[in-house]
Amino acid sequence: METFGGYRLYVGSYTARPGDAGIYLVDVDPVRRACTVAQTNDETENPSFLLLSNGRLFAANEQGDCARFSSFAIEGGGALRLVDSFRAAGAGTCQIAVDPTGARIYGANYESGSIVGCRVRADGTFEPGFRPVAHRGSGVVAERQDGPHVHMVGFAPHASSLLAVDLGIDALVSYAVLPDGSLEEASGFVLPVAAGEGPRMLAHHPVLPLTVLVTELGNRVVLFRREGAGLPSWRFLASHSVKPTGFSDGECLAAHALFSPDGRYLYVSVRGPNEIRVFSIGQREALELRSRHSSGGSWPRHMALSDDGSMLAVANERSDEVVVFAIDRASGALGDNVARCSITRPSCVVWA
Repeated sequence: METFGGYRLYVGSYTARPGDAGIYLVDVDPVRRACTVAQTNDETENPSFLLLSNGRLFAANEQGDCARFSSFAIEGGGALRLVDSFRAAGAGTCQIAVDPTGARIYGANYESGSIVGCRVRADGTFEPGFRPVAHRGSGVVAERQDGPHVHMVGFAPHASSLLAVDLGIDALVSYAVLPDGSLEEASGFVLPVAAGEGPRMLAHHPVLPLTVLVTELGNRVVLFRREGAGLPSWRFLASHSVKPTGFSDGECLAAHALFSPDGRYLYVSVRGPNEIRVFSIGQREALELRSRHSSGGSWPRHMALSDDGSMLAVANERSDEVVVFAIDRASGALGDNVARCSITRPSCVVWA
């Protein structure tokens, strides 16, 4: 395969039908305003979340009968080859994270409300897993918070503790990572969120000690200042609703947030209204809504900014399309569509 000189995306998706590929390598040419599927990989089921680390691609395989994630080698032309899969007790691995060393990987299990993990060998294969950690409890929204639902795990900048975001119990939970990689919950390392908010995802500012929490059920962006290494040091700064005033046309569920590479802007996707909201980060560490834009399709589940901050890719799950927007560097606003690519049930986009 010839080397491509433009931009590239890996797209993870739900494999609902026989023959669905799962992971797509997409060429994006902003000059020609073209988007083309260059490679596909069908070696795993429901690779709904993707992560690049140490020259490898990792995928969370969202399955109802087990906790599972996979490792892929990136070969010539960006093609993928399955190296190994990790399987453990639990269900619905919807997101994964590697530790700061890149030697350990952890999975957030939405259906079972648990966390699994293991060491990653230098060749990309997985060692036997650590002891799983299971959350307990429920929330006030019966149909969505009947039990714990871990939606995200990850590490805050300059911190060694693993953070877990649990939509079902309205809480963030911090875990100490022991020398063998297993997790231990420290007493008091729980940050409650208002009842019924349904916390979903975190985004950390690239320079300032700021973290944003997106709540799926409450449709809010909550801004914290990290004044130390652990959750007890997080100080609430502000909360902003991302639900359009008067919106009543079906579900409204906030999905994803990410900061621009320079930290000047925050992008938030909202499913239902199918919007991307752009906030600026002021000198007083406050969020200010700058603009609202259509996501270009239906159900914007996940987004990714190119490394140079010039383009935003949006996975519109229900309209079966990835849409790439140009970014106005001066205002942070979304410009015209650079390209569109037809992909069945896209759920995650990662710039290669």
